[in-house]
Amino acid sequence: MKRSKEKLAADPSGTGIASESDASLFADVAGGDLGALGVLFDRHHESVRQFLLRAARSTGDVDDLVQETFLTAARAAGSYDGRDNARPFLIGVSAQLLRRGRRGAGRYRALLERIGLAPSPPPPTPEESSLVAERSSGLHAAIARLSEDRRIALVMVEWSGMTAPEVAKSLGIPVGTVWRRLHEARTELRRTLERSST
Repeated sequence: MKRSKEKLAADPSGTGIASESDASLFADVAGGDLGALGVLFDRHHESVRQFLLRAARSTGDVDDLVQETFLTAARAAGSYDGRDNARPFLIGVSAQLLRRGRRGAGRYRALLERIGLAPSPPPPTPEESSLVAERSSGLHAAIARLSEDRRIALVMVEWSGMTAPEVAKSLGIPVGTVWRRLHEARTELRRTLERSST
């Protein structure tokens, strides 16, 4: 769908979409504007990807899950709650996808490639890859051993910077449950790391 007449009148060049708020972009997506979805993807795909890299037991499906997150969010765009920053909402969508164990995202990758949204991040240097692997292998293994509920809550708060109320809203659970899962995850993680360091 093309940009609305009102938006084109306010910005005849059509270049101002990148400066719109996330709430405005979601309204555009709800109206069928795939360009707005592309801007949301550009803004937030790396945050979603980093969340999934830490929260998923296996990193093999992360890129597919990132893409599925944005397509799922696009389908729900009409019910977006109007926050100016969509990052917590998108991370919540990706957490829900993880919880449901949805995989089969190959068709979503093909769709994203057709509409030009497939990510193409630059590959890391060998030195960067080695350093990251060395520092994170023990922590990642310990996080992977957490139960899925604890792992998702921990990653949403500690690495994605979400508040407990945002996590609760995203997952549809009480805030107290989020706090309990965080406490249990941190305790278990600390014990695992202490055992591995001795």
